[in-house]
Amino acid sequence: MFARKSSPLAQLTGEQLSKILDFRGMFQLPAVVYLQFLLSHSIHHRGQLSMYLRPAGAKVPAIYGESYDSAQDKKA
Repeated sequence: MFARKSSPLAQLTGEQLSKILDFRGMFQLPAVVYLQFLLSHSIHHRGQLSMYLRPAGAKVPAIYGESYDSAQDKKA
């Protein structure tokens, strides 16, 4: 599903990525900056999720690749 949803991004041209986009009148930045922010924001929330799960006694799932807990499960 990720590949299908993200493949249109790989098709964007340099001109499209450098196009200035307005964000509710607050920011006017190139499209690629918004994509970078989206990536960083997702990574941030992944870290938040793991920090909430571990102290609660839960295992951290392999969200974007193998986690420590999923690697330990493979060994067991």
